Amino acid sequence: MLISYNEACAKDCSTLEQDLDLCERSGFDCIELRLDMLRDYLTRRSVDELAGFFQTSRLRPHAFNALYLYPEFLGPEDDPERQAALLEEFNLSCRVGRAIGSEYLIVVPPLQRDPAGGPYTGSWEDTFAACVRILSRLSDLALPYGMKLCFELVGFERSSVRSVAQADAIVRAVNRPNVGFVFDSYNMYLNGGSNDFTAIGSVQPEKIFAAHLMSADDVPPGSGQAPVLRRRRGGHRRIPPGAEAGGLPGYRLGGDLPPRVLGQASRMGHCRGLSDHPGGAGAQRLPLIKILGGPGRLK
Repeated sequence: MLISYNEACAKDCSTLEQDLDLCERSGFDCIELRLDMLRDYLTRRSVDELAGFFQTSRLRPHAFNALYLYPEFLGPEDDPERQAALLEEFNLSCRVGRAIGSEYLIVVPPLQRDPAGGPYTGSWEDTFAACVRILSRLSDLALPYGMKLCFELVGFERSSVRSVAQADAIVRAVNRPNVGFVFDSYNMYLNGGSNDFTAIGSVQPEKIFAAHLMSADDVPPGSGQAPVLRRRRGGHRRIPPGAEAGGLPGYRLGGDLPPRVLGQASRMGHCRGLSDHPGGAGAQRLPLIKILGGPGRLK
């Protein structure tokens, strides 16, 4: 099992250079790279320098986080400038991924991005058609790079795809080997506040490219507040039943569990210098757990 750090935990209080250095010194095995932090890095350094780092470091890259879709993307009503900007982000992840050895890109369905703007208003029929069209096209573009697309449902009401059933219907309709899922337990919890994660058992297991097992402070439904990744609140189990024992529903540790189990430290812990990270001087716990990687058997 490998332990990784998700750069989203240090949003707005770190740089890619700092994360690479701290993760390497703190004993992490992998890192999930934020695209905005990658772009910032490339204003000072080159892709070759990043590839060189991973060639000599024990730290390995995993997924890029994330490509945010909008309904008109790659369709007849798409705005050319907006399309070009998002395609450049997609192509950047593919190019850099091939250079550094990263094979996964997280893809987020259309969202209503304004926290005060109310629920997503598009119909499910339109969302389904748009996501199938977009993912099919991106699948073609990703193939030459060996990139796999991890489609991530987002459970709050401002999202167009909120449930496992909806995400599963889209991925099945796309029916491409390089298009699958990332399941985030907190995003699943946000869809009605349910702690029942058994719906994961209905999807094709080979399509589970990543799973984020995480915990966060409770926020009122529809409040627009962002969760603070600081501590677990009693009575709100956001880790699927059985995960603490080493498995997702339908998976067994040492059997069919995806082969990478990765930990995320809290955002505040990172800003204190990763002191709470596994391998760090103050390591006592893993506040957040992430499982990443395609299906396989643990060695």
